[in-house]
Amino acid sequence: MARPVKWSRDLYPIRDRAERSRTETWSRQDIAQLFDVGRASAQMLLKAIGDVQDLGGTHFVDRASLLAFLNEMIQADSVERALRSRYERARPVPRPKPLRITLPEDLRHITLADLPENVYVREGEVRVTGANAEQIIEGLFFLAQVLQNDLDAVRTRLDPPPQPPQMDDDLREMLRSLREHRS
Repeated sequence: MARPVKWSRDLYPIRDRAERSRTETWSRQDIAQLFDVGRASAQMLLKAIGDVQDLGGTHFVDRASLLAFLNEMIQADSVERALRSRYERARPVPRPKPLRITLPEDLRHITLADLPENVYVREGEVRVTGANAEQIIEGLFFLAQVLQNDLDAVRTRLDPPPQPPQMDDDLREMLRSLREHRS
């Protein structure tokens, strides 16, 4: 027999608190507090709720996913069976892989002029090329450092040159008459 879900009797108050809350993204800690469960149970609930987002190694679910989950649990004949079904259908939580690229100390002050040849910054275009993913990611890393160090130069290169001011017909006529008058 399945273990009873301790928060199943509190589904309506839990949903009411979630609906009234101003929180749009719910972390594991928020879920633990909302459902009054421990860390491991909150992690399992995140997985069951679904649509887990990873931000810097911290997992979140949005309010809409949480409310949909709660409504499904309220409508279920058996919360235990519905929850087990959610666990079985749940996709794995995203696991980010850390970048293994480090910027050498002498390149921490890189400017637009110092970008490698595989990073192109031209009017209306940024392009990073490479023979493999690591080279492209490294180029993006260099570009990010340049954006931090030399943003004004990058903006100047990316923006189209300013258009010369247009003369209106009256000004053109006045200049023509001045030229004729001089002659």
